[in-house]
Amino acid sequence: MVPVLVEIVAPVLWSMDMSCRGCGIAFDVAGLKEKDRSACLDSYPEEWKIATAHLSECIREISRLYRHRVKIRLIDAQSPLGLWKQIRHKVRKCPAFIIDRKETYVGWDSRELETVIDQRIHGTA
Repeated sequence: MVPVLVEIVAPVLWSMDMSCRGCGIAFDVAGLKEKDRSACLDSYPEEWKIATAHLSECIREISRLYRHRVKIRLIDAQSPLGLWKQIRHKVRKCPAFIIDRKETYVGWDSRELETVIDQRIHGTA
């Protein structure tokens, strides 16, 4: 069975802590301490931090429920790919869940999202 692709388009909070290993070494050599690098994460609005935490929990729940039956791909809504996905699938709000590049669910209702995923898994959509 081929897993169902669940692409999640949402704003992603980035900090210098999330950089590659080489960049982390360069930051260390430049004298940027970890607490200084994570300070940029604190500059995001509180609503974004809450939404990111909620989205993280949602992703964990989808992974737990569907295990090997889904493949999850997180796409930054502000990236070129994220913008393309929003235009292509006529998404105006985030988070947007694009299932197998065909079905789109926008919002936070986990039951509705599970229904859409279940329909794709069972081939009824």
